[in-house]
Amino acid sequence: MATAPPMSGKGILFVNSRISRPDTLDEKTFMKWYEEDHIAEIMETSGIRSARRFIDTNPNAEKPYLAMYPMDDIGFTQSDEFRAIRVKSDMLPPPGLIYDMADFDVRYDNLIHVYDETRKGKGATRSLIAAEVELKEGVSAEEFDQWYREEHCPLISKSKGFLRSTRFKLAYARTNAQSRVLKGLAPETDEPLPEPATWLSLHEFECEADEMDLVELGKLTATPMCEKMVGDFKQCDTRVFRMVKEFGEKDWFHGVEM
Repeated sequence: MATAPPMSGKGILFVNSRISRPDTLDEKTFMKWYEEDHIAEIMETSGIRSARRFIDTNPNAEKPYLAMYPMDDIGFTQSDEFRAIRVKSDMLPPPGLIYDMADFDVRYDNLIHVYDETRKGKGATRSLIAAEVELKEGVSAEEFDQWYREEHCPLISKSKGFLRSTRFKLAYARTNAQSRVLKGLAPETDEPLPEPATWLSLHEFECEADEMDLVELGKLTATPMCEKMVGDFKQCDTRVFRMVKEFGEKDWFHGVEM
C-alpha cells in the first residue's frame, strides 16, 4: 500500500467522517470520544495547537462530521509523535477501535492563500463554506489562483457575514484502510488511495449557517470570469457547515500573509 510522500510547510489536516456502525456507536458517544479523548490528546502534541469541529447542514450528507487541524508544518503528520495518537479508547464500545465503527476521509493540504480583509481575529467563525475543485486537464492553475485572488474572494467578501477565506492544495489523502496501516493495524480491505479534488477553499462566516444568504452570494459571484472558470472545472463539491466547537489556541492562520 502506498505511503505518503514527504510533506512540509504550513497546512491542515482535513477530516470528514461518518458513523459506519450505528448499531454499535451512537452519535453522542462518537462526539464525546472526539472531543474529550481524541482532540484532547491531539491538543497535547507538539505539532497541533488548534482544532475545529463542524457538522454539515445537509441532513443527507454522506460524511456529515468535519474536523480540521492547522499546522505550522504538515510534516508533523509523518512523525512518530503523530502516529502515536491513539485510535482505541475505553470511551468507545468494545473492542474500542474507532476504525471499526466509523469511516474517515483524511486529506493533508498545504496553505496557499489567506484572504482576511476584516481581520476580526480568532473565535468569530460560526459557519463555513467548503469548496473542493478539480480543474480539467490543461487548465492553468495559475489562472485559477489569479481569479480567486483578484476577483472571487473580493466578491465573496461582500456577502452577508463574510469573515475570511483560506485556500489549500492537496498534498496527500487516505481512507480507513490507509489509516489502519498508519497505526500499525491490518487493513480490512485493500482500498486504493482516494483521489479527492486538488484545490480546497474554506470561506468563513460570522453569522450562523441558517442566516447565510446563498442566493445573494450566487448573484455577487455571477460574473463572466466566474462562468468561464466554472466551465474549466472537472469537479466542484461545495458544502455548508455549522461550527460546533473550537479547541486550543483557536488559530486559523490569523495574521499570516500568503
